[in-house]
Amino acid sequence: MTTPRSTSITVTRPLNVLVVDDDPLILTVVDLMVRHAGHTVRTASDGVAALDVLADAPSDVIVSDIRMPGMDGLSLARLVRKDYPAIPIILMTGYLSEFSSGSANEIGVDCILKKPFKSTDLIEAIARLVPR
Repeated sequence: MTTPRSTSITVTRPLNVLVVDDDPLILTVVDLMVRHAGHTVRTASDGVAALDVLADAPSDVIVSDIRMPGMDGLSLARLVRKDYPAIPIILMTGYLSEFSSGSANEIGVDCILKKPFKSTDLIEAIARLVPR
């Protein structure tokens, strides 16, 4: 897993992005970053709510916080890999020093972004992971 470098990304088609975070401010900021890039966003405040959103309609990519109460991002990623194996997963964390990327690799997480990150880092990661 790598951290994407900053570049200008041109959206060739709008994607459906599911953003998951228990912090309302982070959820709003990431939602705005993704919408500004021309994508459609649905949000969830935890892993359980994210699974409900996915059950209603598939997403092209999931961007989720790792540390959340209840179902955390790693547990969400495990379930997504089982039920929706083709959806790319980007995990966000402000606690990279406490986090073992080995477990994320085993689950099949596609990218980990350390908070705070630039909007271009997120948009580039999305563009790189979702086939056009």
